[in-house]
Amino acid sequence: MKKLSIIGLAIILVLALAAPQAMAAAKHRWKFINIIPAGQIYTQYFNQLADNITKATNGDVEVTNYPAGELPYKGTDHLKVLNKGLVEMAEVVAGFVFGEAPLLALPDLPYVALNEKEMKIFRQAVIPYIWEELRNRGIEPITVVSYGPRQIVSRKPIKTLADLKGQKIRTAGSLQDAYIKLWGGVPTFVVWAEVYPAAQRGIVDGIMTATLAIQQVKAYEVCPYFFKIDGPLMHQYIAVNKKSWEALSEKNQKAIRKVAAEWTEFWDRKVMHELDESALKEMLGKGHIKTVAELSLEERIKTRKDLLPELKAYVNKHMQPKGPEAFAKALKALGLE
Repeated sequence: MKKLSIIGLAIILVLALAAPQAMAAAKHRWKFINIIPAGQIYTQYFNQLADNITKATNGDVEVTNYPAGELPYKGTDHLKVLNKGLVEMAEVVAGFVFGEAPLLALPDLPYVALNEKEMKIFRQAVIPYIWEELRNRGIEPITVVSYGPRQIVSRKPIKTLADLKGQKIRTAGSLQDAYIKLWGGVPTFVVWAEVYPAAQRGIVDGIMTATLAIQQVKAYEVCPYFFKIDGPLMHQYIAVNKKSWEALSEKNQKAIRKVAAEWTEFWDRKVMHELDESALKEMLGKGHIKTVAELSLEERIKTRKDLLPELKAYVNKHMQPKGPEAFAKALKALGLE
């Protein structure tokens, strides 16, 4: 009997030691993908979001960030692979998935919101429609943020819109072409990898992109004149596969939403202000940028007025069925209708 008791105690001890391992094996492991290659500063921020979710859920949800190229999914695939559950979490960039879900690009429409206050109003009006769109696709959104506004650097000084006339400006296409044309410029598409040599050889006269990108690719070496247009933002949605989300406890869902809200404030402060401001300041300090001119408020208001009919037609054509209703609500909230 004594021998059996010792064996029984040994079995109990083994089971007790195995229990924590079984619990650890049962926790949720999420793969998180984004469009930014490893090594860029944005990767640090995505890593931070992943780590904060893991900590806030006490390890119940272990999130690992996979920068672009580490998994076999391109930015244009993110909506599909998230829907299929091939990954549990993803950065869905509106412009990358426009063909599948054009409604997501509503906040990207240029010069509807002319400042952060107006953009907040615009988002509040359209986000419910976008959230509904994502949820209908089996995806749970947890936040929306954006990359910095587009600016222009050029080979020759641009001080006013009049200086843009006839200039070949590299754009990403679509509605960016529309306002470059309004300003008398010639929108020209060149793949990003070829932008620097294209400007160097005069194939384009200017480049439109975010300030930090200008610094990172050293575009100032071939285009040293900065024209601050505070152009369109590029919005991205951080979202989770619906089944993965529903598998979580309510406590963990609340913890993740809290982390996402705090991270959104951090991202907006860093990406929308500090990074771009410090990049421009550093380029000016080192003499990389020779001059800075700025699109006036009056010119931006006029651009909005001239663009609105085209934007309405664009939404009516490409963002059915809910886009026109959402856009009309946003324009009304902004006092533009």
